[in-house]
Amino acid sequence: MLIFNKKLSVSPITTHLALKDVHKHISKQRIYTHIKLINEFYIKNLKKKPRIAITGLNPHCESNFKDCEEDSTIIPAIKNLQSKNFRVEGPFPADTIFMKMHLKKFDVIIGMYHDQVLTPMKALFAFDAINITLGLPFIRISPDHGPNSSMLGKNLSNPKSLVEALKFLDK
Repeated sequence: MLIFNKKLSVSPITTHLALKDVHKHISKQRIYTHIKLINEFYIKNLKKKPRIAITGLNPHCESNFKDCEEDSTIIPAIKNLQSKNFRVEGPFPADTIFMKMHLKKFDVIIGMYHDQVLTPMKALFAFDAINITLGLPFIRISPDHGPNSSMLGKNLSNPKSLVEALKFLDK
């Protein structure tokens, strides 16, 4: 999943998992595959090599135990990607990566779990983003919000994300 906006995109390595399970689903291979898909999408569809920031999993990218995810998985994955000429940096603490000084520097922010990157993205851009599913043999795009059955038929929904999805497909 890539949540795309003209100014910034975000993508979680894992999606819709309980926090207690996230660390079990982070691996060097999963990070590498994820970055490769995003890189290919940007080059093919936007004609640019993206500048990618990767967050850590733990607060401040540190832990009080041996073999934390940053040391054992995330940093080695980033170094491997850099050695293959991907434009990646990190890990960055999730609580500061969305500050304006960082937003100008990166095209994409990769987080380790869903709310780590989608919450700030929606706070910054509201419905001005679209959801792009990567890794399929075709482009799958949808508005960046789920269904809200309590608003069904009431003409209350914000159409911005749907409009942006249609604009993207019209390119």
